[in-house]
Amino acid sequence: MQGSESDAHRAPVSASYARALVRAFGKTRGERDELLKGTGIQQQALDQSGAHMPVSSLVVLAANITRRHGELWPLSAAAVWSTSLQGALDVATRTAPTIEGALTIGARFGSTRAPFIRNRLRRTPRSIQIEISPAVAMDDALWRAVALAVSLNVHAVYSQLLEDSIEQATLEFPWPPPAGAERLTPHYSCGVKFNAAAFIFDVPKELCGRPSPFADPELHAKAIEALEAIEKPRSDTAALARIVESLIAARLPQRLGEEEAARLVGTSRRTLVRRLAETGSPFRPLLDGVLRERARIMLAAGTQSRDEMAAALGYADATSFSRACRRWFGDKSLSS
Repeated sequence: MQGSESDAHRAPVSASYARALVRAFGKTRGERDELLKGTGIQQQALDQSGAHMPVSSLVVLAANITRRHGELWPLSAAAVWSTSLQGALDVATRTAPTIEGALTIGARFGSTRAPFIRNRLRRTPRSIQIEISPAVAMDDALWRAVALAVSLNVHAVYSQLLEDSIEQATLEFPWPPPAGAERLTPHYSCGVKFNAAAFIFDVPKELCGRPSPFADPELHAKAIEALEAIEKPRSDTAALARIVESLIAARLPQRLGEEEAARLVGTSRRTLVRRLAETGSPFRPLLDGVLRERARIMLAAGTQSRDEMAAALGYADATSFSRACRRWFGDKSLSS
């Protein structure tokens, strides 16, 4: 189910996309800081396994890259559109029984893994198509860049599924060829058409009944189950609390406030406070919980001084940090 644009802005997306982008385009500390400007995400958060961020943060990052490197930047970031980055979506698509089944999975779950896009399956007399559109507001240059990245991923998947027949499929873009379009040629073995009616991946019907070379019913069922588990929390208000926790952790040692958190998830402070209250997770306890868990990990590691731990969590001094630890863990949590 594809929700509203505001829902898409708040939807959590894997930090793996941002991690790959920052590694590709941020070779120096200064470059990384420029890329992350306005995203609400700090570099250390990208290094955390399983980290997520709201789509709005990823869109700001992609916009920063587009301004600095132009619309063809996806050609220089192969890791971003690699099939391995798609997780369960890649597995479910590959292991579908037929090419048509793979297209159906892509249309149904593409926005589960990448909530910044919407997908629609279309059937014409001669082909089956996936039509792809932005789920959040993007200016034309940014959408063309994001669409290019998406198309490269689509091509990576279906060139393996269709093998030599990939040349009969077509990627269609609803804009003129970009400057430097000759650079696209080595990246596509399917047809590429510009000035089309929409952004579409088109596969002739005679190919759609073919079995997938990677068909695996048991693995397919497990991958679908995993995608459905990801999809379910997005319809649950409680997902907002998880997003806010990720934002709080990403901003440390700076303290994220309610106003800034609301901006990052694309809503007002008042609405954020109300929705968090509905989940039984007000903002302050969420902040306290993130700090407590970080403190627990650092104390267990025993590699940092009180001053270092206090600074890492945004406390003014070691005394304030010690008071918080006594509240969380008791009097013996820190040695004097």
